Amino acid sequence: MSKQSSKANAPGGGGVPSDQAGGLGSAQKVIDCGIQNITDVCRELTAAGVSLRSTDGATQLDTLCRALQFRGPNGLNTYEGTAAGYLRMATRVKELRENWDIYTVREDVIAPDGLVHKGVARYILRGRREDLNKAAPAQCQTRGCT
Repeated sequence: MSKQSSKANAPGGGGVPSDQAGGLGSAQKVIDCGIQNITDVCRELTAAGVSLRSTDGATQLDTLCRALQFRGPNGLNTYEGTAAGYLRMATRVKELRENWDIYTVREDVIAPDGLVHKGVARYILRGRREDLNKAAPAQCQTRGCT
């Protein structure tokens, strides 16, 4: 009986690619969201004056809204938002949706861990919600960007 390697049962040991999380194969383009991309996004937000400067809720909402406005159609995905300081990106976006129309795109990304993650959310601000009444701007000052 031959001695089995301690790594025989490790991912990829059976010849299956180990560089993907959430399943194999996709017709969707994979977005590189590695360390360099994350660094570039954070530098871009800082240079534009829309980087997160405080972790309190009101500041996060205001800053995230401004960051999404600045990023335009590029928006921010979960990894970029987390690197920029938004630990609960989906929660902040949900709160912003009270006053803002935010589109969610699902994309496959190569994350900083080097793995392909499927269905990562990218949030794109489309504008103020049109179904709100005229009182919305006063409310928005305390619940998101103005």
